[in-house]
Amino acid sequence: MKTALVTIATGEKYHQYIRPLFQSARKFFPVHDFFLWTDSNEIFFDAYQFKLKDEGFPGASLHRYHTFLQKRELLSLYDYIFYVDIDMLFVAPITGEEIFSDGITATLHPGYVGKTGTPERNPASRAYIPLHATNKYFCGGFNGGLSRSFLWMAEHIKEYIDIDTANGITAVWHDESQLNSFLYYNNPPARILGPEYCYPEGCNGNYAETQIGEPKLIALTKK
Repeated sequence: MKTALVTIATGEKYHQYIRPLFQSARKFFPVHDFFLWTDSNEIFFDAYQFKLKDEGFPGASLHRYHTFLQKRELLSLYDYIFYVDIDMLFVAPITGEEIFSDGITATLHPGYVGKTGTPERNPASRAYIPLHATNKYFCGGFNGGLSRSFLWMAEHIKEYIDIDTANGITAVWHDESQLNSFLYYNNPPARILGPEYCYPEGCNGNYAETQIGEPKLIALTKK
């Protein structure tokens, strides 16, 4: 199985996270090719590296799926594609059997397990989810799945964001809001991962009234 692990690191404060994430993925993540979009001048060998201008906040996050689609032809050669936030760190072995699926693999947000979370409530937005429509809320920091499913999701999220932008709307949590809307309306996850795949640094197994198992992937506290 060929797997692509994709991430974005634009803005100088995020450059510090590139090498630690790269090294932790090599140690703990299934065999993969690393795809990095960055404005750093440092060359990271043994990785596909692409120049990307920093859009700042929230543009860099909001347009991440636009960015991935720039290399759609190359990414479509892979069996699986997974996205991970640059300021995360793999800390325990992860097998393909844990995360591979026949569609999209999504991760429960550690702060909202069994709750409705904080989806977009503006009905004018393409990210809109009705009140109490679901008790599953997914984080934007780690997701993936079959390459065709991931790229199809990326196309839809890009389209929804472009429509919102044309209407002067930005969803409350940007790409995460659009991700949750896509998974609610279009393509429910084929596999749902627990919050140990988005484990807040220093939470000691308990976060926002959620008991979390041993961490696999830590969301680092930004420095």
